[in-house]
Amino acid sequence: MKFQILDPTHPFFKPLWRRILCVVLPLAWAGVEYWNGATGWAMIFVVAGLYAGYELLFMYDHTMKKAEGKAEAERARIAAETERSDAE
Repeated sequence: MKFQILDPTHPFFKPLWRRILCVVLPLAWAGVEYWNGATGWAMIFVVAGLYAGYELLFMYDHTMKKAEGKAEAERARIAAETERSDAE
């Protein structure tokens, strides 16, 4: 199993406005940190915001299609097992 910090397939991230908010908030906070002179924290929040943008905006459609494919394969496997057990 792959370690994932953000799970774009979670129902919470379905609405676009939530995904945008999860990208904008860390980037805005990075601005606050930079303005206060905490450049280290600012860099951490910039990286967090960029990662969230990549996962939740750029790769979202690809990730959802991949998850749907896995779910369909699982449903087909369960149906085949059910058919096999019914035939016995």
